[in-house]
Amino acid sequence: MSPRHEIDYGALIERSIKDFQPVKRLWSAGARLVCWILLETAILSLAVWLQGYDNLRALFHNPGQLVAAGLFISASIATAFMALKSAIPGRELSWPQWAIAIAVAAAAFGFELAGAPFNEVPEAAPVSMLQLFGFAAVPWLSLFWAVRRGVPLQAEVTGATVGFAAFCFALALCQIVSQPIRLPNSAIVLVLSGAALIVLSALAGRFWLNWIARWQQKPVAAEVSTSRWRAFNAETVFPLALGASIVAFLFVLSPSQQFARIPDFDLAIDGYEQALVDFRPNVPSTSMETMLTAYVEHGMPAYMWDFGPEGFTLVGGRWEPLSDGTPVTYTWFRGAKGGVMCLFKQIDAFNPPSLSHDEHHHLLFYRYRDFSLCLINVGGYGNFVSVIAAPMPLKPFEHLVLEAAL
Repeated sequence: MSPRHEIDYGALIERSIKDFQPVKRLWSAGARLVCWILLETAILSLAVWLQGYDNLRALFHNPGQLVAAGLFISASIATAFMALKSAIPGRELSWPQWAIAIAVAAAAFGFELAGAPFNEVPEAAPVSMLQLFGFAAVPWLSLFWAVRRGVPLQAEVTGATVGFAAFCFALALCQIVSQPIRLPNSAIVLVLSGAALIVLSALAGRFWLNWIARWQQKPVAAEVSTSRWRAFNAETVFPLALGASIVAFLFVLSPSQQFARIPDFDLAIDGYEQALVDFRPNVPSTSMETMLTAYVEHGMPAYMWDFGPEGFTLVGGRWEPLSDGTPVTYTWFRGAKGGVMCLFKQIDAFNPPSLSHDEHHHLLFYRYRDFSLCLINVGGYGNFVSVIAAPMPLKPFEHLVLEAAL
């Protein structure tokens, strides 16, 4: 926190006069907060549009994650308002305000972790860290610049508050368009990353929000400091920083940053998309029994779900070995609003992907490329894997597969 001592107003006016320039009238803290909320809304809308709506739909099927997202957004808005108010002399932040903001964020973590299954692998944590900083960049820069229009007397505290607001918004965005926090270790990594963001923001506040300390410097020191302050101006640094933060935001939203390619899942999805255009069975498919008999004759397991009771019609099956000779079958079920593709493939060993997933009765359920997928290690028939794919939200898909399996 900046030191508090008597101010020599005559010297202060003399040293600050060089910074006087015509400026537009400063909007109230409430008006600037509304602009920041509109920016948050635009970022959320863009992220949902780029990522698709399946993650947003899945959010409403997870009450804990939904409440956590709401609490993180509330904490971000509250601390943003605190930061904007603190830029007005005499409206400094109090520790009870900080305590309430931290309590709301802690409650959000509690709701998230209480209802989350402990099945996310540790390898997913670095991606969440990268998303955190990418999601926080634009809100942090915009709020920091809005606060800099004022004169905060507690520059470091105000800077830390700006960082905390951006951190909470980034966590809310992670809840809405990405995977939720699953393991306590992942939560610890995110908290440490958030602490780093807040500390860096406090340091930025110390250097670029502390107008009073700059004006109180001795004349020689003030002249030396002037070059540093002039280097941080709207005409040069702010546009460059804004462009860099937008690039970082789009980078963490790119598909290549969400997950690595999974060949077996890609095969099932490609088979689904091809079936929508033209699916021609190449094995007898007049009934489930004749099709399974044909699969057995090609060395495949006589193992299949029947989605007929769930409103899907068996179109048929195809046996299409890969270019290296690996046997693969595609079974296509068509419904009124899409279909279900069932893939069987011979494998050397069962190595499930290291993505966040749900597990029910040894069936692994994933979200990948806007599809819901079920991965099964088919035992008793040799080394085979089955992948069921459909472009529907995860929870309805889980219900569909479990109803057909039980």
